[in-house]
Amino acid sequence: MTKREIHSSDLHIFNRLEFAYNKIRVFQANHNETEFKCLNSGKCCKIGLKIHLAECAHIAFRMRQEYYLRMENEGKDSADTWIESRIKALTDRMYDDSWDGDEQTTDLHCAFWDDGCTIYGYRPLVCRAYGTIIDVDVTCPRKRNDYGTIEHFAGKSVEDSVQEFQLTLKQYAEYNGKSPEYDVVIYMPLGVLSFLLDEVQLEELYQQTKDEMWEGYEGWFNYQSTFTKLHGFKDEFIEAEAKLRGMIVNKEGKLQREEDVNE
Repeated sequence: MTKREIHSSDLHIFNRLEFAYNKIRVFQANHNETEFKCLNSGKCCKIGLKIHLAECAHIAFRMRQEYYLRMENEGKDSADTWIESRIKALTDRMYDDSWDGDEQTTDLHCAFWDDGCTIYGYRPLVCRAYGTIIDVDVTCPRKRNDYGTIEHFAGKSVEDSVQEFQLTLKQYAEYNGKSPEYDVVIYMPLGVLSFLLDEVQLEELYQQTKDEMWEGYEGWFNYQSTFTKLHGFKDEFIEAEAKLRGMIVNKEGKLQREEDVNE
């Protein structure tokens, strides 16, 4: 596997991601004033997320920023110890036998969980959406209403925020030449590690871990999480975008290159 790079053009994407995140932050702040607020149990953090590489790049970039800040404030040894611990946590999740490759709940917390989210300020949008613009699952201990659900935000302002996020993923793909190496939905630990490890380390990791940890879906339009399905662009728009790339819907409901579907 080739090591991925963060390019200068990506900084615009990261700013645009933060713009989308800020809109969701407003919803979450208001939601936390209600009786259905998040209780910080961490139960929703036991999941093997697949996200678009744009968010993985953003996380890796912010981790590097934090590394240099720690180096300035605490010294190089402290900064090295910190980032090595984060890389180890990400690498450990590549050996998670309880994850089946389909974003199902695992026995382990997210690599970024350490008695709380260690990347809370730059966590992916799917984490922000949970309980804010989508419902929660049975593991969440939040208070429920008479229908067994929680109240959450919806409407045009939410749709605009999610669709802005989707267009940001599209722009990241365009900035990086629509290359499958960059325009891919991927297991989050692997996506982040691909910016932090060198090629030798990645090859060693590939040889030691299961194939499903490395499987992804080409195309920003294949990032179809609950919040994008509920509030994002409709299927017609998504499929039209995929068709421009020579991709159609396969039997599993994913968008795949037409020649591969017909094999």
